[in-house]
Amino acid sequence: MSQGSPDGLFTLGVPAERYRLPHPRLGLPVILLVRRVVLRAFEMLRERGYSLAAEKEDGITAALRGIIENDLRQSGSVKGFDHRTYETVIRQGQTESYDLTRLTKAPDLCFKLRSGEEEPRPVLSTHDALFVECKPVDKSHAAGGKYCDDGLCRFVEGDYAWAMEEGLMLGYVRHGRTIAKHLVPSMKEPGRWVRLKTAELPRPVEHPGAVAAGDTEALHVSRHRRGFLWVDEKGPATDIAIYHLWHRCD
Repeated sequence: MSQGSPDGLFTLGVPAERYRLPHPRLGLPVILLVRRVVLRAFEMLRERGYSLAAEKEDGITAALRGIIENDLRQSGSVKGFDHRTYETVIRQGQTESYDLTRLTKAPDLCFKLRSGEEEPRPVLSTHDALFVECKPVDKSHAAGGKYCDDGLCRFVEGDYAWAMEEGLMLGYVRHGRTIAKHLVPSMKEPGRWVRLKTAELPRPVEHPGAVAAGDTEALHVSRHRRGFLWVDEKGPATDIAIYHLWHRCD
């Protein structure tokens, strides 16, 4: 049966033989679709007079989620993203860490595809999604601080997306911060390199749908090892690819 936390207070709720780790990859088409959805939500915020420059992290995330869930998912105006293909987009929904010892982890956004398969998929449904962590990057929030040490590390350490092989970091960027000039040097710092278990530094995704657009940098991806063992004797966690979506919020 499914292993629980060391004190036995919580389990995954499903026999080990009914799920596999890692879950099947979401794939680049899903990542690019979510990117298009997020960029359209930013456009709509600006069209409606929302002040990105004056708002804090939680306010921007809540506003984005409101448009994504209440408008875009309902209207289907971004092709491929609607109520038939995606479940409700969740903001700060609580989830459990890989070892089930931390039960109140709360990724900023969660995009969960609907399965059209008749047979149940061999996955942990509560952990089968694209998890998104949102962080400001500006004069007051260094790329190596809040973004890496309080955001990206959560994917590496198994707080979020531990059953998956992809995750997304969304940067709310001000004051000219860029991935090449600010994030990459921060990730190269020896202590952070070790903590993030970096296997590949962020590099641009080579796809027409990933190029820079307006206030948004080209989509980048980095790869990280994960140094923990999955529960239920599923073996060592595989590497995780983290996509970096940086949008100017000046």
